[in-house]
This record gives sequence, C-alpha cells and structure tokens, in this order.
Amino acid sequence: MIRPMTKNLRLIPAALAVVLFIGTVDADPDLTGLWTFRCDEDLTSADPLPLAEFSAAIFMMGPAISGVCTGETPDPWNGLVTGRFEDGSLDLQVLLVQHPLTVARLTGAYNDSGSLAGTFVCSDETGSGWKGSFSATLTSPETSLYEPASSEPLSFAPAVSGGISDFEEVEMTPAVEEAPKAREVQVISYSRDTIYSRPVL
Repeated sequence: MIRPMTKNLRLIPAALAVVLFIGTVDADPDLTGLWTFRCDEDLTSADPLPLAEFSAAIFMMGPAISGVCTGETPDPWNGLVTGRFEDGSLDLQVLLVQHPLTVARLTGAYNDSGSLAGTFVCSDETGSGWKGSFSATLTSPETSLYEPASSEPLSFAPAVSGGISDFEEVEMTPAVEEAPKAREVQVISYSRDTIYSRPVL
C-alpha cells in the first residue's frame, strides 16, 4: 500500500513541472491601442496608394480585432478595421470609406521589438491595385486619442436629377374656408282649406 502511494507522490512534481512549463509559454500580447501604419509599394504605380500612411484605433476581444482607421492620401478618409491576431500572426482587413471604395488585406507578425510587420495587397473598385510591405508601431495604448478625418459630405453621394434651383418656389396661400350653404327650407302654411286625415271639430 505504501509503495503505490510513494509512486504517485513522485508523479505530482512532474505534473506540476509540465503545468508550469505550459504557463510560461508567452501569450499573445493585447494589441488594443492607437497604431501608426506605413505601407511601401513593391512597384510605384500612377495612382497614389491610399494606405501609404494611416493610423488605426484597434480593439481586441480574444483573438478578434475590430477598429477604425484614418488617412490623408490622396484626400482625408475614414475606414474600418477587422481581423484576427493569434499565435503571433496578424490577418487584418481594412475598408476605406471613400470614392472609389478601397479594400486591403495585411498579413504579418508581431516581432520582439513590439511592432507589426508583413505584407499587404490592396485594390479599389476602379481596378487599381497595389502590393508591398507594411510596418506598424504602437503610438499609444489609449484609443481615446484617435481622431477621424474631418467629416465632409461624400463626393459620391447619389445624384438626383434636377437641383433645388430647378424648382420654382410657389407661395402657399392658406385655403379659404367657404361658409356652408344655407339649406332651402320649404314653409308650408295651413289654412282652413287644408285637408286633414281626421275631421276637425
């Protein structure tokens, strides 16, 4: 009876060592914060790369990433960020809400210096495309410091045929209430010649 218990007691330190080893494995860092991204094209194209430099407020919930971003090239724009960060690998999608609509995918990794680096591909709805490498550094852990681009009307808002100036202003006059027409009342006068249904006494 004593020997089996001794054997089991010897297994406990080994099990604890395995648990401690697993616990010491580095967990993924929390990327929540304000990041500055820089993208460099492999080949320079005629169309300017909208993602040349932009900032993003990133939020993490588990491995899931969400957030917002903004840039200045070629005009100020705002965008949305979604993706995943797991086992040190980053897969990020960026949607630029501008005209033309532009989407990008960034894949990379978190390195020892605390920054992100990898490659990207990007295209817009007109058919223009870009690809190259990117790097990102954490500017601040405070996402409240994020400032979107100035909100201006979208240049690609649906056009309506005819402008306001094409419509003539018509003065609306209040409706005149007409007095109700008087009813025609037929007056019947009775005389001695009136015939009654019963004799008059």
